[in-house]
Amino acid sequence: MGNYLRNNLVAGLKTAPIHRVILSTGLFILFATIAMTIGLSTGLLEFVSLKSEIIYILPFAMFFFPSLFEEIIFRGLIIPNNTVLKGTKVILKRSLISSIIFVLWHPLNALTINPGAKNFFLDPWFLLIVFVLGMTCSLGYIFSRSLWVPTIMHWLTVLVWVLFLGGRNLVLQ
Repeated sequence: MGNYLRNNLVAGLKTAPIHRVILSTGLFILFATIAMTIGLSTGLLEFVSLKSEIIYILPFAMFFFPSLFEEIIFRGLIIPNNTVLKGTKVILKRSLISSIIFVLWHPLNALTINPGAKNFFLDPWFLLIVFVLGMTCSLGYIFSRSLWVPTIMHWLTVLVWVLFLGGRNLVLQ
């Protein structure tokens, strides 16, 4: 277990997010386009600016949870750091496994520790967006071999959702 953590999680955290920047950026733009299309067309997302006294600490807090924490779990622990070397079939398999577990985490979270999130975390459209984010973060991690790539993708998604698109944040509840 120690070797696995060192070869995957620690290696992913030590790797700078400079590899495959264009690919990762393209993946994220594709995700954002899909998410905004689904979210706005279904009414799940709406343009609303957050009004809060703690708005200036939210970006910092959201970087650590959910972004870094969830990426360590759903990418760093589930996807081997050398997956990019295993070929397309393994890349897709690992991305799907990670993304499905990531999706399942959200309803479980809402039904156990975060009941205020039920309106979002049980919504099929939200879960579709979460799946697409999971695939995007998985592929970003696999191709860059850096956990910072999916962490930044996840953080930007949550940040825009909470600050500008009517999303919910645990810090505010």
